Amino acid sequence: MNMSTVSAPSQSKRLESCTRAARHIGLLLFEQCCIYNAGVISEAFRLANELQAGSAAGPAYHLSLISRSGGNISTSSSISIWTHHLHEYSVGDFDALFVACSKSEAMADHDPHLLAWLFGSERAISDGNDHTHRSASDGTKGRAPTVPIYWFKDIPMAAWSGCEAPVHLALAKIEADFGPNVARRVVSELQPQPLEHSNAPAGDMSVTTTTDKIHASAGWIKENFSKSISISDAAEVAAMSNRNYLRRFKAEFGVTPQQYLMNVRFELICRLLIESDLPVDKIARRCGMGNGDRLGRLFRRRYGMSPTAYRADGGAGVHEQLEL
Repeated sequence: MNMSTVSAPSQSKRLESCTRAARHIGLLLFEQCCIYNAGVISEAFRLANELQAGSAAGPAYHLSLISRSGGNISTSSSISIWTHHLHEYSVGDFDALFVACSKSEAMADHDPHLLAWLFGSERAISDGNDHTHRSASDGTKGRAPTVPIYWFKDIPMAAWSGCEAPVHLALAKIEADFGPNVARRVVSELQPQPLEHSNAPAGDMSVTTTTDKIHASAGWIKENFSKSISISDAAEVAAMSNRNYLRRFKAEFGVTPQQYLMNVRFELICRLLIESDLPVDKIARRCGMGNGDRLGRLFRRRYGMSPTAYRADGGAGVHEQLEL
């Protein structure tokens, strides 16, 4: 996912820094957003810029990521994204605004500042349409007050069935601006996975995209190691089928996702045994190992000694054993 068109902290906060012909696209994100959805929207507009290169004085689109708090926000994959603060702009500063939640979710959120920014005096109106034009009350000159707002459910690709995929909304905007031929060319450049509700073989994706998604899932495993994690859960984070996810994960890390999870757990278990006086049973629960008896069996199988013996030796016995 190439997000090179996204504005960075060193760039000007206003559209004036961009070429006048560029259409300003806003992408409103929230904490724990899905990085894949943000990336695929960015990629669609980046490709449109490439296809339109030479036909205008500058890029066709300029994309700005925004959030309620601004700065770095955390994604569901434990990767941070830098964003502009919501109030650096008004809705009228954008030619189109993409919002990473459904309209019903935004209304249920009851954040008066967010709703006032989005809808102005019309913030209580809801017509049930998930992507609609809405008037924005702002003082921006030279810009029509009606801005298209594209709402999308910010969920993993595996759960898109029955929903309109974020990339389809981006393509709708590109088609409206430059016609169906350009939109079709963008589709042809995009990988097929964002456009189909299917478990296509991971080998069809670029190596970079696959690697990013596998590492994102590994970050998610590290973040959720204390919980009961299934292969299906981790594969969903990577937006892959279970079979392809297992194959790609082992190729990237040399271990299966289950082994990776156990490595993460035992790393913390060993540290807690040495650096704390917590009972073994409590360490087991904290690290997702169930109880002390189960932890003891797995610890002996892995290290050849009990957790209490490891604690008494300060970990020296294990290190000596691993060095042999």
